[in-house]
Amino acid sequence: MPKRYIVLKWLAYGGATAVLLLLQTGVFHYIRLWGVVPFLAPMVVGVAASFEDGIPSSLFALVFGILCDLGGATPVMGFFTFLFPLAALTASFLAENLFSPGFPCSLVSSFFCYLIVAGGRIILFLIDGETGVWDMWYLALREFLVSLPLLAVVFPLFRWVHRRTTFDY
Repeated sequence: MPKRYIVLKWLAYGGATAVLLLLQTGVFHYIRLWGVVPFLAPMVVGVAASFEDGIPSSLFALVFGILCDLGGATPVMGFFTFLFPLAALTASFLAENLFSPGFPCSLVSSFFCYLIVAGGRIILFLIDGETGVWDMWYLALREFLVSLPLLAVVFPLFRWVHRRTTFDY
């Protein structure tokens, strides 16, 4: 694939992500169910990784993680920069080896991305000497379940970007 198509593809993914982040901050941030706010970032990483190969999707996740860390939605600077590429590699591995790209693949990939982010948060709490690991897992489960219906927004948008920017030679 020519380099200009690759650049256009990832610019399109970036634009779609920007739209989702605007929805996150403008709409979803004000929705609170079970004491949690929907969190789209791990879902964005998982769905993008379910459509694309491991290295490009992990580079996208790296840039997205840096932007999330700079945006201040992080427990420790570098948290998402480290975890999102790891989550993208995991999700991409699942997509390439166990599923074909589609809604079930995006669902499983998103689940593993949320699981990795939740695990990272729990490790940070344990390092700080906090207790209540089961409470943190329960919080992560609620966050995933509250965010899950938003897969109906993220998946079609990223599928559209993937279809419009993938060319067969």
